[in-house]
Amino acid sequence: MGLTHCPLCVGLAVLSVARAVAHGLLLWQWRRPDRQARLRLQGA
Repeated sequence: MGLTHCPLCVGLAVLSVARAVAHGLLLWQWRRPDRQARLRLQGA
């Protein structure tokens, strides 16, 4: 029995991937020091 045996499991898998991508983007933005420096210089 694979992951696609019911629609609920497919939906949960899609939500899990979306959460992982969102966390990856947040970490990627958080790790970029040049963006924070530019925001401080602009007074934001």
